Amino acid sequence: MRTWLVVLALLAAGCEQDSGSPADDPGPTTSTPRTSSTPSPPTSPTTTPTKQTSTEPAAPDGPADARWVFFTEDQQRYASPWFSGGHRVMIPFGCTPAPYYDPDPSCPDGQGFHHGVDVAIPCGTDLYAGRPARVLSNDALGPAYGENPVLLRVGDRDIVIGHTRRVFVRVGDRLAAGERFALIGDSAASDGCHLHFEVRPAGAGYLDAIPPLPLLDLTPSS
Repeated sequence: MRTWLVVLALLAAGCEQDSGSPADDPGPTTSTPRTSSTPSPPTSPTTTPTKQTSTEPAAPDGPADARWVFFTEDQQRYASPWFSGGHRVMIPFGCTPAPYYDPDPSCPDGQGFHHGVDVAIPCGTDLYAGRPARVLSNDALGPAYGENPVLLRVGDRDIVIGHTRRVFVRVGDRLAAGERFALIGDSAASDGCHLHFEVRPAGAGYLDAIPPLPLLDLTPSS
């Protein structure tokens, strides 16, 4: 009896050693590789600076204005302390066949009277004070002189500068001789870019205009 008990005990011990616990058997392992997913840094928008376009007027050495018509046979080019370069007179002071003026009883053949002198100058050309001057209000000047004409007091004379494109001075400014004050333009000028230079007694109107050449100081340009 005791022998059988020993045999049974040995058999039971062998069964426990053969049947391992499922937890002790890891079984086949499947390795799933981990993918590194480092996010890319966000792309910041790139702003390209916009190039500023210059709005300065055209250079004075451009082609001649196709609208210029010369009501004088004078082919000479003239220089003046009032402008840069050498240019032709387009319409002189006095009676003229130019069609821009009403017939004047003092002129022959139904001609009109031009109260200044027009010099054919390209737009953008610099204008300088030919004499020391003071800038006056242009409120009394009519629209025929353009949007922003310049009225200057020089001694006992007023000088009207018509058809300017850009003005660098204000009412009350005092200009030294040679100081730049405006640029040539074609505002209200049906016949192209030019300088209208008109001289009046101080405080007078256009009907009292006097010959402008003594103050314009034209000299032949080579």
